[in-house]
Parts: sequence; structure tokens; C-alpha cells
Amino acid sequence: MRKVLLLVLCLSALMAFWGCGVSRRTLEDAEKRIAALKERGVPDSSLSRAKVFLYQARDAKQRGNMGLARASADSMRILIAKAEDDYAKAMERLKPYLASMRGKFQKVRADLSGLHQARLDSMMNIIDSLTAMSWLIAAEAQANVLDSMLPRLEFDQNRAEELRSRLPGTWVCTQKTTHAEDKSVNAVEKKVFSFDRDGKAKLVENKKGKSSPFLKEDWEFRSWGTWDLLGDTIHLFIERFACTRQQFEEYHKKNGKVWWEKKLHPTYDSTITDGSQDRWITFADLKKDFVRR
Repeated sequence: MRKVLLLVLCLSALMAFWGCGVSRRTLEDAEKRIAALKERGVPDSSLSRAKVFLYQARDAKQRGNMGLARASADSMRILIAKAEDDYAKAMERLKPYLASMRGKFQKVRADLSGLHQARLDSMMNIIDSLTAMSWLIAAEAQANVLDSMLPRLEFDQNRAEELRSRLPGTWVCTQKTTHAEDKSVNAVEKKVFSFDRDGKAKLVENKKGKSSPFLKEDWEFRSWGTWDLLGDTIHLFIERFACTRQQFEEYHKKNGKVWWEKKLHPTYDSTITDGSQDRWITFADLKKDFVRR
């Protein structure tokens, strides 16, 4: 009888010991709660310590260190609960805050146009998407970024309006290639920007002549599209790109013989829809390198 009683007591103690351990369900539940917070836009920085304790609890459990597993699980639960509480409080604060910021952005938007308005719209679309997903913490971060950009957008809008009337016309840049030892090197490269008052643009680039002791070039590319200003930067949105000629001559010398080999490349005329030929240039660089005609 005493042996039976002793066995029962031992089993009870053992069950009590294991009963105070960390169950798999506890760890899985914690993992799901962390994942749910992350899906709602809670940043990793707010969940990192809870994730560390989750890993530590799981590792200690596998190694049979129940004391460390229980302590880590307790810390993990406290941190997750705090993150959930912080998230709930943030939701109460952020809904009216984001609504107020959106009203502010809409007022500024009314004074913007063109690329400046488009840039504000793209940021507002991101904020709206995050808000629709209930990622209000991430939406707040983007709203704060956009709020800091507003003075610059307003400045750029005013600068663009100041330059807009000074840009239309034809701007020409001509550069001649020379060589210290070969005076026959004389290629002339020309770029011509044409900016119309209705927003249309044209760019012609060509080069002709001997560009090195071993190469002669004769080519021309033409681009058509529209232009707009973002601050003092001119953006060209190319819709059509054509090559009217591509002719080259390469110098060869072999066995006492000298000759120029002609190489003709095909011409083409392409419609551009992917923005691959879009260009930009600052107004300062345009004035520095080009002459207006």
C-alpha cells in the first residue's frame, strides 16, 4: 500500500511539473497573434522582441528546459498583449488624424497642376490603399512623408510657372569632336530640342564626320512627344522614336593595305508606350549648353 501511495505521489508531481510547461497550442496561438498584427500593418520593430521570446520559448521547450520556456512564454504573451493594446489605441487616434490629413492634402492639391499634382496624387493613392486595408500605422507614416513634401511641391509649382513661358522655342547644342594628333577628326554632333506652347515636343539628335582616327559616323535619331515641368526640370515624354540613318565606316590596315569598311544599320520608326525613351534636363543645363533660336 505504501508503495502504491508513493507511486501516485510521484506521478502527481510529474504531471504537475509537465502541466506547468509550455504547450504547442500556446506557441501556435502566439504565432497567429503576431502574424495578425503584422497583417494589420504593425511594424516589425514593434513585434521583434515578442518574436525573439517566441523563438526562445520554442527552442527551450524542444531542449527540455521548461523553466526558460515558461519564462520566455510569459514575456512573449505580455509583449503581444501590449502590441495588441497599442494597435487598438492607434486605431482610435489614426482614423480622425488620417481624415484630417487627407483634407489638408486636397486643399493643397487644388493649387497644384501637371506633374506636381500627379506626384501628390500618387502619394495619396498609396495612403488611401493602406487605409482601405486598415494598415493605418503604415498610412500614417506615408501621410507624414507627404506632409513634409508639401512645401517643396508648392515651391516647385511656382518655379515651374515662372519658367513655363521662357521655355517654348528651339534650343540647339552643337559639339565638335577633335583630336590632338589627327587633325582630320572633325565630327559634329547636334542636339535640337523643340518645345511648343501647346505642350508638344520634338528632339533631333545627329552626328556626322570623323569621330576618331578609326571611325566615321553619320546617324540621326528623332523623337516626338510632350513636355512638362517639375520645378526647374523639363521632362520629355516620348511617344514616337525614329532612326532616319545609321551609317558607319571603320578604318582597317592589313598587309600594307589601308581601307575604310562601310557598315549600314537599319532605320526604324517606333511607337513608344513604356517610357523607355523619356528624357529630362534641368533648365539651368539647357541654358548652359544650348542656344535658343
